[in-house]
Amino acid sequence: MKNSYKEFSQIYDLLMDIDYEKWTSFIMKKLEGKRKILEAACGTGGVTKLLANNNYNVTAFDLSEDMLMRAYEKLGQSPMVRLLNQNMVDFQIDEKFEAAICCCDGINYLKKKEIKAFFERVYHHLNNGSKFIFDMSTKYKYDKMFCDTYVYDDGGIFYVWENEIVNDKIINIEINFFIKEIDKYTRITEEQTQYVYTIEQIIYLLEDAGFENIEIFDDYNEKEYSDSSLRAVFSAYKL
Repeated sequence: MKNSYKEFSQIYDLLMDIDYEKWTSFIMKKLEGKRKILEAACGTGGVTKLLANNNYNVTAFDLSEDMLMRAYEKLGQSPMVRLLNQNMVDFQIDEKFEAAICCCDGINYLKKKEIKAFFERVYHHLNNGSKFIFDMSTKYKYDKMFCDTYVYDDGGIFYVWENEIVNDKIINIEINFFIKEIDKYTRITEEQTQYVYTIEQIIYLLEDAGFENIEIFDDYNEKEYSDSSLRAVFSAYKL
């Protein structure tokens, strides 16, 4: 991402329309009793908090210190969670885990060579018999939902979301937020770049890193991924 998230982190949870309860319930079922979890790109800790509340031990990391500050506030010094400031591509933690997760399109922010490095890092940090669960926005989602400009107003926050699609593979996003403060609006501009990948590309990179028994689901539902899925959720094993 192109900024530090310092201001964006303050409104992240308002912007993200995520059913964290549903996502976490799906993840816990797929974890099959594994309790020592590594979470990459944890953001403000929405999934982290629910896992901790269900007695999972979570080591979570994010590149943004500001996102981690919000996560600290949300978690309230939970003894079940350790938060670290690390990068998806070259993170290093001196222990291994029973499972790893990465939610909310984390890999869509990585270039192909960075995804390769991330998958290899995850594989290295897992015990044999561990599971890796993550999601990504699909090409179908980008084709259907990222071709227009969106305007949103809930009275307190007004924003304009604009997308620029480059070669059907790169999405440049600019979101201008106008936050009402008594008698004036404060403007926050957030710029992001996301990358579009096919299911086949991700499967290849997973297998190249050593993962096996790959399953793909439709947006944290039990049904299988299809060509009209907006989000693909992957489950893979390190055997």
